[in-house]
Amino acid sequence: MNSKRQPPGPNAGRPIPWPPPSPDRLPRFPSRPDPMSNPSLFQPLSPRDIADLVAEQPLAWIVSGAAGELSATPLPVQVECDADGHPLHLLGHFARSNPQWRAFADDPRATVLLIGPHGYVSPSWFADRTRAPTWNYATAIFDVDIELHDTPEDADRLLRGLTDDMERGRPGAWSIEEMGERYASLRKGVVGFQAHVRAARATFKLGQDERDDVFDDILRGLWDTRQHTLAAWMRRFDGGRGADAIAAIEPRAKPLDPEIAGFIDSVIAEGRRITAGRELDWPERREIVEQVRRPWCEGGPVPARTEEIFADTRHGPVRLRIHDPAPGTAKPTLAFLHGGGWAMFSLDTHDRVMRELAARAGVAVVGIDYALSPEVRYPVALEQVIDVVRWLQDNGAAHGFDASRLALGGDSAGGNLSTGAVLKLRDIGEGERIAAVLSYYAGFTPDCSPHSRRRYGTDEDMLTAKEVDTFWNYYISRPADRNSPYTHGLLAELEGLPPYFIGIGECDVLAEQNLAMAGKLLASGVDVEVKLYRGAPHSFIEAVAVSSVARQALEDGAAFLRRRFGLGRAVAAAHG
Repeated sequence: MNSKRQPPGPNAGRPIPWPPPSPDRLPRFPSRPDPMSNPSLFQPLSPRDIADLVAEQPLAWIVSGAAGELSATPLPVQVECDADGHPLHLLGHFARSNPQWRAFADDPRATVLLIGPHGYVSPSWFADRTRAPTWNYATAIFDVDIELHDTPEDADRLLRGLTDDMERGRPGAWSIEEMGERYASLRKGVVGFQAHVRAARATFKLGQDERDDVFDDILRGLWDTRQHTLAAWMRRFDGGRGADAIAAIEPRAKPLDPEIAGFIDSVIAEGRRITAGRELDWPERREIVEQVRRPWCEGGPVPARTEEIFADTRHGPVRLRIHDPAPGTAKPTLAFLHGGGWAMFSLDTHDRVMRELAARAGVAVVGIDYALSPEVRYPVALEQVIDVVRWLQDNGAAHGFDASRLALGGDSAGGNLSTGAVLKLRDIGEGERIAAVLSYYAGFTPDCSPHSRRRYGTDEDMLTAKEVDTFWNYYISRPADRNSPYTHGLLAELEGLPPYFIGIGECDVLAEQNLAMAGKLLASGVDVEVKLYRGAPHSFIEAVAVSSVARQALEDGAAFLRRRFGLGRAVAAAHG
């Protein structure tokens, strides 16, 4: 038997090493017909449907006892499956103070009841209003024999397994070790169990019996009322007939610019080839993205001086890379922050972008090698940026910088850090330090709309909606950080910020929030230049070697800096 626990998160944890069941205890799937008028329509398509239902909604009722003397306790459970996905065991624990567990020593039989996504279906959604209301839902019932495991080791395995699965991927994920000595007393207060599944049956009543037009109306109604989990389960069971229901009520994705599409396809394909389906830790991921992007950074302008120095910050020295197109003269400076979800990329992946901006604008560009998450989380990188800004103004003259003309900018996560920094500097009375902000497709909110996720956040896009969620969860330290104005710029008061240039890729999952930020800046009286680049996805300025759109975006950003710093095109060309 190949037993594997199916956790709520995307990655399965190691199974708890309980002994395998005897052959007469292997589950029957399903054990008897579902009590519906047309039961065959509402049965699982595969045993994995039940396992996924438990993983997504682990809270269940444990019911036992004779008629009239029933006991019921709501408990979180985990499921272990065989190699084909059939549920074998449910794992959980009772509070020792709960009398229900003691009865299982005499009679191990119990029923486990679980209700998953569900929702009322209103006829108001239908073109045909003669239809009646209904209810869509997914439920599972398990007939089990409960085997108690009442040792400290059992309790420890169960508590750690459940906690690890539930905390996986959360911002500031908690671990049992943080309880310290209190954990020992908590562990004494629980009794573990393994429920051997004798029979499993489920009802997935998800519109299978509806006419095609009514089914589409239900999907659209769920979408419009933000019941996306239930809608996703309906799509899982729709046999393909609902494929166009949601697409019909939203704009279709625009085609990518052909030059950028070649860059995107190459980067994605090469990354997948090197990864070869392996699960990677963050250092391994960084190594691969560096390798994939290295050829795209070659070529381009060669500044007269490139130098690396270190700036002191409250979190220790931070490496800076200087690209100076005209050494020996004090000049405006752009402090640049690379993208990569606060977790990847580097001064190397964005070296050509920085060289292009230095040459085109005639300014010194200083790349800031801020600390990456998840090893280091908010607000460390933001505080490093603020300290580097102060350091540049205090020490810049020795390196050819005009401290009175300092811009801050970056792409993606770097754009987020730029906005967080100017907001923080303004709030502590140092807003005059930054004269301009250059921002390309920044993350201004952790919340991507459902439409943007469907249009430009798919697995085939440069930045997927899942990646957006992952990056945010690994950057912030705790859930409340999602609503800090220094991370979530759309929640901030924006009055008094320096002038902005916002470059937006039309085909980017973050395009909506960039447009929203531009509008809010304008409404707050901030001078804003905004440009939408047709056919451009996320990360498109990295394609400068092959893309005229990327070159234009960098030229537009450079022109913005020249205007803000009073540099003519001829001066910039001479410097470049």
